[in-house]
Amino acid sequence: MLTTDIARKGNTTIVRCVGRIVVGEELSKLRDAVLCELNKQTIVLDLTEVEAIDGSGIGLLVFLQGWTRAGGMELKLMNPTQHVRELLKLTDLDSVFEIFFSEDAALRHAAVARATDETAAYQCD
Repeated sequence: MLTTDIARKGNTTIVRCVGRIVVGEELSKLRDAVLCELNKQTIVLDLTEVEAIDGSGIGLLVFLQGWTRAGGMELKLMNPTQHVRELLKLTDLDSVFEIFFSEDAALRHAAVARATDETAAYQCD
């Protein structure tokens, strides 16, 4: 099971993840939480309490990274557990994602908001 909690701070959204990022409902929940933050410049995934992540979860992180970049946003990771850090290193994704180990550090490095004219490809109710 995965739960997400959203904290908005200026142009940054922090998505706190608790549980497992694995194939199934968990992936949909995380994807929807991130895709609904169209008006934010930076999205930070707090992975402090992520117990496990599988190949589908890694795939979702890669998708979200590409989606945010295409939308002129940034996706950052924060406090990945040892297991998640090892998977990111093993897949060489630690060189793709910007990883922070404190909320203050992530917020300090958050991008300055830029105006965008693009229309959302994903609608949230």
